[in-house]
This record gives sequence, structure tokens and C-alpha cells, in this order.
Amino acid sequence: MGDDVDKKLIEILSILAEANKPIGAKIIADELKKRGYDIGERAVRYHLRILDERKLTKKVGYVGRVITQKGLEELEKANISYRLGSIFSQIMEKLYLADYRNGIAVVNKSIVYGDHNEIKDTILKVLEFGLGVGDKVNIVEEKNYTRIETLCSVTFDNWLLSHGILPIPKYGGIVKFEDYEPVQFEGVINYKSTSVDPLEAFIMQRKTDVWGVIENGEGYVPANFRVIPKEAKEKFEKLLKKDTLNCILSYGEDNVLGLNVEEDEIGIALVGGLSPVAALVEKGYYVELNAASTIKKVSFMEKVNKRKIVPQKKKSGIRIKSVLSKMFNNMAKVTYDINKEDGNVIVNVGYVEKKYYDDVVEILKEAYKKGLGISDRFGIKEEDGLIKISTICASTLDGILSNYGIPIIPCYGGVLEIGEEKERFIDIISYEGSSLDPHEVFFNKVDCETSILAGFREVPMCAREDLIDLVKVLGWNGIKEIGRPNNEVYGVSVEKNMCGVVTIGGMNPLAMIKEHEIPIEIKALHEIVKFSELVKYDEI
Repeated sequence: MGDDVDKKLIEILSILAEANKPIGAKIIADELKKRGYDIGERAVRYHLRILDERKLTKKVGYVGRVITQKGLEELEKANISYRLGSIFSQIMEKLYLADYRNGIAVVNKSIVYGDHNEIKDTILKVLEFGLGVGDKVNIVEEKNYTRIETLCSVTFDNWLLSHGILPIPKYGGIVKFEDYEPVQFEGVINYKSTSVDPLEAFIMQRKTDVWGVIENGEGYVPANFRVIPKEAKEKFEKLLKKDTLNCILSYGEDNVLGLNVEEDEIGIALVGGLSPVAALVEKGYYVELNAASTIKKVSFMEKVNKRKIVPQKKKSGIRIKSVLSKMFNNMAKVTYDINKEDGNVIVNVGYVEKKYYDDVVEILKEAYKKGLGISDRFGIKEEDGLIKISTICASTLDGILSNYGIPIIPCYGGVLEIGEEKERFIDIISYEGSSLDPHEVFFNKVDCETSILAGFREVPMCAREDLIDLVKVLGWNGIKEIGRPNNEVYGVSVEKNMCGVVTIGGMNPLAMIKEHEIPIEIKALHEIVKFSELVKYDEI
């Protein structure tokens, strides 16, 4: 969908997707008004014709329209700037619509393919261990899959709100456990800084180890973090005595499991409602996740015996920082001199087994030939019995440009859809809103054919021409597009009087190795090396 299709069309697709049945122009127009779009039935019909022509919707006799499969796929990708932060708004909507005091909860839905009895056994073991929200679940055997419904942690937020305490959801992430106790958040993504659900991202990228916690007390559990007013602390602690959801890992002031808490706030870390399903992903089952997808009466769900977890007032010896702070620090380590063609650069690192050496070299040469890497150089050598691959990180470009007087600000990392049609970002995470490099989160989501890892930066519009000249002098591959002042680039909006800059993700060559089904362990922004230590891809 191009720039000519505006937010109204996306809202119409959203309304049709939520309806789950054919609806007409009048119903759509009424719903659009509720969402702030004051257009009549005639205008809606005009927009529907556009969607029909693009095969995103289909007319069903005189009943109305339904969204097509192509429309559903488009809805997941369209208008990235519009979708950024939509996870937070969806949480707040469900927080309001639920009514847990009267038995109506927010529910996650998952579809799992595999042996039903084994799936059921895994889910029940995780819940019985205490790693879930509440003691209700549905595990239903369908024809070709198992449908799982678990309570979402937003249900807890609704319960607090019903007692006059307003919670503000902040982060989704993973909590490290040691000796069966939560120690610290290992990674977080701010709900307002992402187009993807944080817990879904961590789970599907296999960042969790729920089963490890159950078996030996060590691992990583999906978790959420929210804050409430400090003034409500006494009331909150009284409510905990009546808490039937029993999903609080830790709460407190100043610092909760490594996350900073403002002076007038109380931080609360909750077990993620998708934790039981995360264990299935860890075991290799094919899973389709849909977090906080619906509202449901808990009376229609089965009760399980769940171990009670005791909330802890636990600080951490570390403080979680955004990946942006790490990027800024690494940028200052870059010393590459354009004239000398040498100096310190930042590299990402990947490790593969020695038996794949010849295949990896050919894959890397192909990746760089296709322009999927930063510059034309990479490193490859044996280390500790493995093959170590080093690829230049896009933050090196930031360091070089800033060293030459261009104030460039890293904004987002994401997935860029490429091909013959118009290119666009289909998912992004803000560097400031995440403790993990977004390209680590999206690593398994690109195929290096129709999608690649890419970054988004901004520079002042007055520096645009100097930036263009400097990039030409540098002579590296790595900057894919320099936008016009005040214009979006590949669907991402820019601040006033700024220009967008799109960079190739330095981890794409490593992702290409992964696409050839070669197991690889990756580490983004990992170390500093001399540019001269790297080799040209066409000379290896």
C-alpha cells in the first residue's frame, strides 16, 4: 500500500478485521466516527471501491464487505508510523473494556501444531509451577491444532483500575531467574516505541527459557512492567491480600529488577501471560501468538492448580539502559579516517561451527555482492574452535559522520520490505525504547530476498547536502536512502526540519547465513576492530 492510501483506508481494514463478518458502509461510517474520522456513507463506499480494486476487501452480495487474506496481511504491514505505539493503545483499550471483578478478563489466544497431549502437559506444568496469570486456561483440541487461551497481564491492570489505582504499562521483556528467584530484567522494549508486541517478539526470537526455570531454577521468563502512583502504595499492598491473579514477580521504589522507577512511582513486574506458550516455542513447536486478543468470561475457562508465587521487593545491582546509550558510547570509539582508509570500526559478531567454513565464505561473498553489508569488508577467523565472523555495524557510519561534523541521530531499527514494488518499513523498534538491538529481535524475521534489516536516522535538513557529499567521499555501501526535508522515508515520518536517513543493517550478511539453515550465534554492537584487519569480499 503506497502513500496515496491514507489512515482512513487502514482504519476501514481494521474495522472489517475486527468485525469477523460482512458489514456495510453505514456501520463502517458509524465506527469511523467513534475513531475520530467524520466521513459519511458515500465517502466510505468510495474508499471501499479502492480497497476492492486492490483485492484487500471483497463484496459479499448485498450484506457488505469482508477483509481478504491479502487485506489482513496488508494491515500487519501498512503505515508503519501509524502503527508505532499502537501496542500501547491496544493495551489501554483492553484495560478499559475488561471487568475482572465481574469475571471478564483479557485473554491471549495461541494456536499450536503438534501432539495435543504433549502440548497440554507442557502448558499445565508451567501454570502449576506458578508462571502464568491467574489459574484459568483453555486447552482445546481442534481438527489440526491445539487452541490455547491464557489470561493476559492486562487483566491485572484492569483489576487495579477497578479499585481506583491507575497503572501505566511501560515495558514488555524477559526476566532472568537464578535459584528459582527473579534477579533482573535481561531485556525490555517500551510499548510506545514498537510496532510489534514485545513479548511476542522475545518469545518468537527464542529469547526465553521458561523450561529452564522449571527444571533447574535458571532461565528467562516473559514479563511486563508497569508503574502506579506512589501515593497508592498502601492501598495497593492491601489489595495484594485479595489478589487471585497472583502474577507479581517484584515491586518497589527506585529500582525494580534493574528498571529505574521515578520518585513518585511504584514499579511492578508481572509474569507474562504468554509464559506457558513460550515453553512450547522453546520445545520447537510451531506456534501462532495473538497477545491480548480478546475479552472473555473466565467462567468459560478451566481452573488449574497453580503454585502461589510470593511478590518480592527486589532491586538489582544493575540498571537497564537503552541500546541508544550503548550506540552513542560506541560511536565515540570510531576513529576511521576517510583519507587514510583505516581506523577503529564497530562490528557485529556471529559464530558458526568450523565445518561450515567454505559455505559461509561463499554466502558472505554473495551477500556483499548484493549490497547487503556495510562497506565491502568483513572478518572471518577461527576462535575457540568456532568460526568467528565480523561485519561492520551501521553505528560505524554514525561515528564517522559525527566525527566529520554531521549530527546524525539513530532512531529506529527494523525490517525493510524490498522488491519491485515500493519499498517500506513493515516493523520498527525505537533504539531509545529498547535495551536490545532491534536487529537482534528481528533477526529471524528477514529472508534477505524480500526483506532486510535496516536502520532509520535523522539529520538536520541544513546538513543534508554536506551529508550527501561526505557519503560520496566515503565510498562505502551502507546508506540506502537520504530523504527530503520534512518528508517520510519508506513510511517513517521525521521530526520538523529534519531529513530521514535509511541505513543497511550490518547484520544482514549474518542473517543470510541463517537463511541457508546454518546455525549461528549472533552478538550485535559487539566489539571494536581496525578496519585494516577486515578483508574485501572479492579478495578472499
